[in-house]
This record gives sequence, C-alpha cells and structure tokens, in this order.
Amino acid sequence: CFAYCSIFPKDYQLDDIELVYLWMANGLVQSSNENQELEDVGFRYFKELCSRCFFQDFSEYYGNVKCKMHDLIHDLALSITQNECSMFLDSTQQIAKSVRHVSFPHPESLPKDVPKSLQNLESMRTICFLNERRERIRSEMFIKTCCSKFQYLRVLDLTRSSFEELPASIGNFKHLKYLSLWMNFNIKRLPNSICKLQSLQTLILYRCWNLRELPKDIRYMINLRFLWITTPQMYFPTGGIGCLNSLRFLFITECSHLEYLFEDMQGLKNLRKLAVLDCESLISLPQSIKCITTLDTLCIDGCENLELRMEEGEETQFSLQRLELRRLPKILDFPEWLIRGSTNSLKVLEVEQCNSLRELPNCLQNMASHPEIRIIDCPKLNNNPLQKAEEAGSSTSLS
Repeated sequence: CFAYCSIFPKDYQLDDIELVYLWMANGLVQSSNENQELEDVGFRYFKELCSRCFFQDFSEYYGNVKCKMHDLIHDLALSITQNECSMFLDSTQQIAKSVRHVSFPHPESLPKDVPKSLQNLESMRTICFLNERRERIRSEMFIKTCCSKFQYLRVLDLTRSSFEELPASIGNFKHLKYLSLWMNFNIKRLPNSICKLQSLQTLILYRCWNLRELPKDIRYMINLRFLWITTPQMYFPTGGIGCLNSLRFLFITECSHLEYLFEDMQGLKNLRKLAVLDCESLISLPQSIKCITTLDTLCIDGCENLELRMEEGEETQFSLQRLELRRLPKILDFPEWLIRGSTNSLKVLEVEQCNSLRELPNCLQNMASHPEIRIIDCPKLNNNPLQKAEEAGSSTSLS
C-alpha cells in the first residue's frame, strides 16, 4: 500500500477514503476475518502509515482526512516500486513493460490518443489523471483506446476530463473496480452499459453538474461500495440507488435542484456513512432513512431548505457515532430522532451555523457515550442542555 502511493507526485494532496478504495481496487487490502470490513482494514493500514510519519500536513473534513506524503518518504516509495509504478510526464517517455500502474500528473499535455509506449502494457492495472492545473482534458480517443487495449484495468481515474459521453465499450472492463469522473463539467449521460461493471466498487461523479441522470439499471451494480454523485435531477427514483445493498459510503453533493432523496433507503443494508452537502433545494429526508441499521456517520451541510422534521412512528434503528449538522437555517428545534438510538454510541456531535436553532435536546446530558460536542455560530441557542452534558462528562465547546 505504501509503495502504491508513489504514483502520486510530490506535494500531492491525498484523501484517505479514496486512497483506501484505490488499494482495495488493486487487491492490496486483505482480511483474514470474514466479519471484518475491507474498508476498516484499509483505514487501519492508513493509520499505521500515519503513525510512522509517512504522511504530514493533515486536515479533516466530514470525518475524512487529507494529507501529503513527506518528500523523502516519496523518494523511498519510488525506489521500492520503480518497476511497477510510473508517472508519465511526456509522450517521448519510455515505460518499462513491467509497469502496471501509471499516473499522468500533467494529462493536459498528452496527445489525443494513448501514447504508443503505453499501448503494449497489457498488464496495465491503474490509469490516473492527476490534473491539479484545472485545465480541461478532451480525451474521447484516449478512453476508447483504453477500452480496447487494457482489458484487465482495475482503476480508471479521469479527473477533470471534458468529454460529453463515455463510450458504450466502458462496459467491457470486466475487472474495473474504481471509476472516477471527478469534475467533468461536460458529461451529460452515462451509457447503460456501465451497469455491466459487476466488479465496480467505487464510482465518483463529483461535480458532474450536467449529468442529467444516473443510468436506469444502476441497481445491477451489486458490488458498488462507494458512490459520490452530483446531478441536476430533482429526485432520485425508487428502484435505483436504494437497491445498492453493498454500498458503504454515499456522498450526495452540490445537487442544486434535488428536492427529495429516494424513498427506498431501507435497501441500503450496509451503508455506514451518508453525506448530503450543498443541496439547497432539498426539502426533507425520507422516513425510510430510519431503517438503515448500519449507519454510523451522518453529515448534512448547506441544505438551506431542509427542516429535518420526521413523522412520529417507526423508531430510529441506527446508532450514530458521528453527527454533523452545518448551515441549516430552517432548523428551529434539534431533530432529536437523529440521536434517539445513539445514547451508547455517539462520539462526535458538531453543529455549526444553524442560525435559527433554539435549543439542544435534554437527552445529551444522559448519553452514556459522553460525546465530544462542538457548537459553532448558533446565536439563538439556549446552551443549558450543553452545560448539563458537560457536567455529565461530555467534552463540549461553544463558540
């Protein structure tokens, strides 16, 4: 796992969750215990590398970690894996036939097609665009060649590409486990053939603002574990995302027209983390969210029309460890149903810029887990329950 990090250039900002799924895609994360999640093993690997000072410059967002690799450590990783991993810097560069993982730190300078020196690498497993310069990359021919040449590809990361459609031949990647179209502002549709990718674990469609809809057969992507989406849709139909019962992480971000989530959330039988961010038209969460028994992290931020009210009736079945509520101006009273089943599990509660919030629930003072509570910029809040929670043993901060 450490050696694989050499595909990233020096001073590149790494993301723990994406790194873990890249490792998983290449079979670098193994578990001897069938009850242990591969993600947990991967995060343990990441923490072990952190404890050995291989990474630095840490920052946290919504419970995830960003960091960089120390320059000297990066040199060490390169020396270990120079025959398997390579950064492709220009089209004249010669690549050893043993190379399996290739990154493109400057993909905007690539020719339209896959360079000849790469086309003979039949054992290619990873292709990553690492475009931090923000140039758009028109890469239709590049992708078509990848589809025809690299049948054993595990990772295809096309960050900041600018094509409008993926070729239907994308469905031929029988071994593909990681596909990212991060910040492709032009793509309008995904071919339904993408749903043939039965091995796919990770699909990243972050800031694909013009992606009109998800493929109609997305329910057949039975091994998908991490889905990150941006779309102009007003709602997600039932029988789609809600059927992805292998999903562990679901990030729904910057969906400016989205008013409703899918009603069949109870089908997400293994979901651990749900993040709903900057969906300003979102009105409510479905009642079925209460039925996601495995949910341990919920982050909601920048949803200015969301009230978080829930009908009484069915009890909340999840036990959260982390709850983050930010920039939710419609919330007057704390949605107690979110933490009703979490008195023994909640570790972190963060509430920030909820300008209309008047009070916290009294149940905070009786939580056996003594969570860390951080309240920031909530000017109308009566902090009496917070003071009592502190007296009961919770770590609290109010600013």
